[in-house]
Amino acid sequence: MRIRRTPLILAFGLCTVIVATAAADLTAGGTAQQRVARAVACRLMPTGPVTAQLTDTLAGLRVLTGNLGTVRITADGVHRGGTDMNVKAVLRDVTAHGATDGGSATATITYRTLRTRMGGATAGMTVGAEGTGLAFSGTPAGTGLPVTVHTTIATTSDSLTITPTSVSVFGRAVPVSTLSSIPSASGLTQSLEPRTITLPDLPARARLNAARPDNTGLVLKLSIPHTASLSKTSATPTGTRCSHSKA
Repeated sequence: MRIRRTPLILAFGLCTVIVATAAADLTAGGTAQQRVARAVACRLMPTGPVTAQLTDTLAGLRVLTGNLGTVRITADGVHRGGTDMNVKAVLRDVTAHGATDGGSATATITYRTLRTRMGGATAGMTVGAEGTGLAFSGTPAGTGLPVTVHTTIATTSDSLTITPTSVSVFGRAVPVSTLSSIPSASGLTQSLEPRTITLPDLPARARLNAARPDNTGLVLKLSIPHTASLSKTSATPTGTRCSHSKA
């Protein structure tokens, strides 16, 4: 499972400044939720649906004071850094002036996309959740053997590392650390190095807290700190034009 360090620019923090911009332009008409959803779609250009929901009690009245309160956002099919993902964000105390007390976000990378990003080492293999790690099953290139590779996942604030721990061959689990002593497994050993994916440019100072697999893909969990960022994002009534500064 050899891999080069792969840059992956994600979209999580973008939602912070987009929501504030939509709130600042409510006088143009439409509801706050519709304008937020339109602004998110304009900025992120996802291939799937976008939703925005004001969740606080009497949220409509709060809009009149310039504070949207808590906003939940979803955007499916966001393409960033060669990776497709589904994004969800919850932002607290979003104001019309572009401030938020922070929040949280998740981005789910499908297993199909993850396998593609990991390159030739996983060709012909399937990937799925196995506890808190991932399991790759199939016939790795150059081995001719049906195997299952068991892995763990570790994260830093801006990267994740997938580390093979053991390999199951014909029902027998063998630790990766002992494979080098088995001559017939030399070809497999070369493909079982840890693989690190870096997240070098998370918007809005978002930080990666954890990564966990589920039945839909690898879920990246992030935190978004307090920010007073402003965006110049704007949209036409049809949501087809965006003009913005870099988030």
